[in-house]
Amino acid sequence: MGRDTGAGIWGASSYTELIALIELVYEAALDNDLWPGVLIKLADAMGAAQVAMPSMDLRANVVATIAPRCDPDLLTSWKEYWALRDPVLARAVRRPAGEIYTLDSLMPREEFAATPVFNELWLPAQYSLATMGANLVVEDQFSALICFSNPPGKDSLTAEQMRIFEAVVPHLARALRINRRLWEMELKHVAATERFEAFSQGALLADASGRVVRANAAAKAMFDEGSGIILDKGRLAAAGCRDILQKLIASCAQTTLALGGPGGEFKIPRKRPRSPLDVTVTPLRSKARLADVPWIGVGVPVAIVTVSDPDIDRRLQEVNLRHRFGLTGAEARLTAEILKGDGIAAAARRRGISAATAHTNLSSIFEKTGTHRQAELIRLLLDAADGDKLET
Repeated sequence: MGRDTGAGIWGASSYTELIALIELVYEAALDNDLWPGVLIKLADAMGAAQVAMPSMDLRANVVATIAPRCDPDLLTSWKEYWALRDPVLARAVRRPAGEIYTLDSLMPREEFAATPVFNELWLPAQYSLATMGANLVVEDQFSALICFSNPPGKDSLTAEQMRIFEAVVPHLARALRINRRLWEMELKHVAATERFEAFSQGALLADASGRVVRANAAAKAMFDEGSGIILDKGRLAAAGCRDILQKLIASCAQTTLALGGPGGEFKIPRKRPRSPLDVTVTPLRSKARLADVPWIGVGVPVAIVTVSDPDIDRRLQEVNLRHRFGLTGAEARLTAEILKGDGIAAAARRRGISAATAHTNLSSIFEKTGTHRQAELIRLLLDAADGDKLET
């Protein structure tokens, strides 16, 4: 770049128009509803037929875009099919941030003109071979870019178009950085509304594609372990339960819901002696308005996924029982089993102890908790657990 963008080069009228366009770019950084209008003004200033700000997540094979002049049906076709088969886009997203490129610098015109994507999508959408672009965001396996194209038949880019684009691209990149920081601040507010970080179990916010928008410390630890919750090609998945988690997350984004409603529950099996993980998917309750824009790298969160490890929960429960009532380790483990409510004999079998040992331990538990019957013990412990929840 490095060109002087002063009025001496542009002329007074052109320079004034350029400054006004750049001011609009920064206004859009604070108000996402302005982006389509800003792109149209940029296209008009450059004499271009089409302009778009697409993005591609290479891990999850998810594409998104703002393309205000493109036919909606063609845009849907591009996102659902053609984008992942577009050789120009595949080459463009791998260029460094800030580098301006033309279609000719990505592949020979004749080669691209013979492709199905050019003839079945680009031409009907009024894109020509005179196309220019630049990456505005480049991260690990993710790129967001801007591109414009002359109408079919106008197959050469002018020096004036190049000059305007070179002047505007750095400001677009800076505006997107500002916008991404504001989005992250709003996401923290959403997480706070959901008491997200306070969850003792794993908790994740997921977008409609199943990509993780945010994960708390417990969820990150589960990812590191890799025995239950995993990332499969950039999307949240449950080991051994193919597609079920992504389907439940997707149901939280549907406006017309099937019988049974959004979200649901299921278990993720693990090798013995470990217990299955309990997974719950629910729609996000927060009313905060997060913008769905292509350059964030993930979509708007639509679901909160909580993952509970009964083995960890049981150990925490046993520790609490020991501290609160002065129980021994054996007594605390038996008490945790009694809490399941199916009787002392069943609790003894799960603990692998004899009935006589279980009754001896139970007598000591009654004495330390000030209770006399199993029902009374269970009621005391449940009331104590509810009190702990209220305190937190």
